[in-house]
Amino acid sequence: MSVERKSTDCDILQIQGEQNHHHQQPQLNHQAPQNPSEKPHNSFSSPTSEKPHRPSSASAASASSTAVEAIESEIVTAAPAAPATDPEQEPGLEKTVSFIAPPDGGYGWVVVGACFLNNFSMLGVMFSWGIFQQLYTKEIFPGQVSAVSWIGTLAFGFMYIVGGVFSLFAARIGYRKMILTGSVLVAGGCVAASFATEVWHLYLSQGILYGLGAAMANPCILAAPSQWFVARRGMASGIGISGSGVGGLVFSVLIQKLNASIGHRWCLRVLAIIVWCSMVTSALLIRQFSTTGNRAVNVSMKDLETMKRPAFLIMISGVLLTSFGYFAPLNLLPSYAVDHSLSQGQGAMLNSFLNGASFFGRFAGGVFGDRFGLINLMLFCVLASSLTTLLVWMFASSLPVLLVYVILYGLLGGGFISLLAPVLAEQFGMGSLTILVGVTFGVNGLGSLTGTPIAAAIMASMSGGQGGAGGNGVGDLNVYKGAIGFIGGTMAAGAVVMFYLKCKVGGKHRTVAT
Repeated sequence: MSVERKSTDCDILQIQGEQNHHHQQPQLNHQAPQNPSEKPHNSFSSPTSEKPHRPSSASAASASSTAVEAIESEIVTAAPAAPATDPEQEPGLEKTVSFIAPPDGGYGWVVVGACFLNNFSMLGVMFSWGIFQQLYTKEIFPGQVSAVSWIGTLAFGFMYIVGGVFSLFAARIGYRKMILTGSVLVAGGCVAASFATEVWHLYLSQGILYGLGAAMANPCILAAPSQWFVARRGMASGIGISGSGVGGLVFSVLIQKLNASIGHRWCLRVLAIIVWCSMVTSALLIRQFSTTGNRAVNVSMKDLETMKRPAFLIMISGVLLTSFGYFAPLNLLPSYAVDHSLSQGQGAMLNSFLNGASFFGRFAGGVFGDRFGLINLMLFCVLASSLTTLLVWMFASSLPVLLVYVILYGLLGGGFISLLAPVLAEQFGMGSLTILVGVTFGVNGLGSLTGTPIAAAIMASMSGGQGGAGGNGVGDLNVYKGAIGFIGGTMAAGAVVMFYLKCKVGGKHRTVAT
């Protein structure tokens, strides 16, 4: 190594003194060389414009060069080795940068099938609650519309609200254990409800116990398909969640037939067997997928920061407003039909058509969301659901008009619910998906927990506290108008908030939410 200028003994002593005081070293290392021909690491020598105090001989120059080389060699050699002194930093860094791309197919389709099966039974029975509500209010507990409406509301509310808490456990201990445990609670809720003799018995069994079991399984079922797909994420999620639409279609008819043939008590016991078998099969087939290979997830500061982002707060605000009205038609339509001089069978048929249309809506929502933008389509579904409720259901009093409404509402409402998890994955990434899904659907549960009882209370106030319409033709329409206005109005407010979300993050292409 050669030094292209002369260095004085004072220079050497100065360098040696600075080498012994490490707190001065960063300042010297950042000093830019004055001579362009100097080597980059020779940055701590005195400037070439500085005149020496006395002439130096060749031997002095040689000694200076040797000292500078020795000192520079120690400093430059030690500098890159500093990061390696922390043995835990490099493994952590490797875990952060390693990435396993989702297969966008493969075993992911088995996972989608498992989610479809779970939703077919567990949510299919829940989406057929209107059949039980009509039975309880007309035959088992007559005149207690407001009280009975809380049973199905508790089931939906616990599934979504408590599901937000259970999502933390699901991310940590695994989906399979959560679903298996949930299957026992769901089946137990049905069996316990078959022995109920008071409304509060049904609160505890068909409401809370069933809802807790569903809360354990639902975050897993919602998050799993999106983990395995990217380009077809919306379609995969739509297929998985559409099982609830098919289940609602099938179980609405099945429950009506079983109640008529073997009574509602044995009907609940048969449902317990069907739901338990389906959920166990789903649990055995489902698998988690992680882009980092680490399937056990802890709640981190990153997750909390994500939940504080304005885009996420806006989204859950829109979901909350929409959820106040989203589930109410499922619960009120069978009673609405009977109060408008239609038969119980026709009321059950309306519920079946709504759930059947919801199947196509959930599937089509995922497919078209991938093409036109997930947020774009979610906004359209919420806005169109609101307008359909306010403009069609508000003035419907005959079976054909009601059929038009339930088909339109099923298509649009199904699209909304199927797009929530894909939108979360698209806007906020996969790292915290299970937790974010749980929180979002927990907020959704707050609205569903109170939406139907509020609508029922509005009906009761407009009917003089009787809680029902009583089959008086045109008068019945006026009783339901206030509830329908509440349902459509809250969804319209949700659409306004989601429009603001679209303006903030865009709709068609993936963005980084801030």
